[in-house]
Amino acid sequence: MADSTAKATNRFASEVMDTIASVDRLLATGPSGKISFADLYAYAINPLYEPAKGLLDELDRDTNLQADFQRLLRNTARYHLPEVAAASTGILESREGKGCRIILKSSRADPNHLYVIVEVTTDKTFEPEILFVQFPDGRMRRAPLGISQNGRVQILLERDTEIAEGLLDIATEVYVK
Repeated sequence: MADSTAKATNRFASEVMDTIASVDRLLATGPSGKISFADLYAYAINPLYEPAKGLLDELDRDTNLQADFQRLLRNTARYHLPEVAAASTGILESREGKGCRIILKSSRADPNHLYVIVEVTTDKTFEPEILFVQFPDGRMRRAPLGISQNGRVQILLERDTEIAEGLLDIATEVYVK
C-alpha cells in the first residue's frame, strides 16, 4: 500500500514538474524569438486578436509550443471534432463531434468559394466565435466566425486558403470556441 502511494506521489510530482516546465516555456520571452503566454492565450480566445507573424512562425516550428497550445485549446475549446473516421468517395461535406456539426458547401456562384456552417447541436445558447484547424504536422490555423444566431454561424472562405483546405482534409482536427 505504501509502495502504491509513493508511486502515485512520484507520478503526481512528475506531472507537476512537466506543467511547470510548459508554463516556463510559454512565459519565456527574449532574443531567441519565444513568444509570451499572453500572446498565445489571446490568439486562442480572442477572435479579434491579430497575432504577430512571429507567433504563427514559432507555433509552426516549435513542437513543444504546438503541444502546449494544443493543451490550451483542449482546455478552453467548447467542442472538439476529431479526424474524420473514414474517407468516403467524393467530397467531404460535413464534420461531426459531440454537440457540434460543421457543414461544408461549395458555392454555386463561385466554385472557388466554400461555405462553412458551424452548428451547435446541444447548447443553442452557446455562440461559437473561433474555429481552429490542427493539421497532422502540428500547424494550427484559425478563423473568426462572426455573429451566430441560435448556435449557428456561417462564413465564406476562399477554397485555396489553409483553413478551407484543412476543413476539407480528413486527417485534421477541429476545435470550436
